[in-house]
Amino acid sequence: MRPMKRSALTLVGLGLAGVLFFWLTDPRYGLMQGSAATITDQANDASIGTLVGIVGSMLVLIIGLYLATRRTT
Repeated sequence: MRPMKRSALTLVGLGLAGVLFFWLTDPRYGLMQGSAATITDQANDASIGTLVGIVGSMLVLIIGLYLATRRTT
């Protein structure tokens, strides 16, 4: 496997890992458990960080997919 393809696949893996991490640690959608009163506060506090993390991870994923599909010269 060529070095460019290997690095592209690494970016794809890191992007998927980032999306998974931010999704699983989100209080509203992830694995965090809490009482009904505090879950709303936690979700409101974490929503911007989760959104930025998922968007950033998706950007890394898209760049990795783009690099993986390009022809090397």
